[in-house]
Amino acid sequence: ESDDDNLQGMVTIEVRLLDKNDDILSADVSEFKLTQAVASLGPKQRREYKDASVIDIANQLLSPDISAVAVLSNLCVSPSSRRKGIAAKLCNEAERFAKEEWGFNEMFLRVEGVNDAAKKLYEDKLGYEFVFEKESATALRVDGTSGSFVEVPSDIVVLKKKI
Repeated sequence: ESDDDNLQGMVTIEVRLLDKNDDILSADVSEFKLTQAVASLGPKQRREYKDASVIDIANQLLSPDISAVAVLSNLCVSPSSRRKGIAAKLCNEAERFAKEEWGFNEMFLRVEGVNDAAKKLYEDKLGYEFVFEKESATALRVDGTSGSFVEVPSDIVVLKKKI
């Protein structure tokens, strides 16, 4: 927040599953796969995973092609606060948190292929690297009239960074 207590920007970090053959799975699908993996065990084995981390559950119970990842999402900066380094500060803090609090050593993100400004920030200023492109995917945008999120077709680029 700035000196006048107006929100200048925000970012979200999520733990999701990465299917190395496809894409970063949605939060709902990620949660379902993890829950099903534990639910498929016998009672004694389920108790062993009671306090396990998502990373451990994914590594031990899911296919080797699926892993738990930290995902940076929903980065936004108020128009009046742009070009002041706020986006970079938010991303750096999200990366620090994912590493120190959750134990991840990489941060992933999805960005629309046509969003050149965002790609420039992530790749040129913050050091994210291209992983793959998902053609004919969907992206969320805010509908200015209703104020709600709508899904739109878009090619998505997946980037990652060692943290």
